[in-house]
Amino acid sequence: DVKRGKWEAPELLKEAKSFINKHKDSNTKIGKLRYMAVEDKASGTGLIQSISKQTTLPIRAIQRSTDKLSRTMDVILYVEERRVWLPANAPWLLNYIEEIEGLTADWTHDHDDQWDPTIDAINDSLAKKPTVFD
Repeated sequence: DVKRGKWEAPELLKEAKSFINKHKDSNTKIGKLRYMAVEDKASGTGLIQSISKQTTLPIRAIQRSTDKLSRTMDVILYVEERRVWLPANAPWLLNYIEEIEGLTADWTHDHDDQWDPTIDAINDSLAKKPTVFD
């Protein structure tokens, strides 16, 4: 599912809780929501602190230590090999594909806010090497 927007802190918390409540017990077709990943930067840091106290769902703070181009190069092979699955009938799919296809090598494109969480998801589900603790 996709929820997009720019919200101030109180509204951001409300939107995050709404998303969690919508998905925490449902969506059995592709599995239930196991955690919420939030970039630990700017308003995300405040959201992590606030929402962690208000939900039992694990909140995963995402720290990004490399630039977007490097992170893209780390996962692009998974996309090229067609190992990334997108739900064919999702109402957000066309907008998502247009945004991703609009990415430019010099990063002068208008939007790329869906690409960071896509990179995170690919890293988490495909690129991360499993350990005995996984």
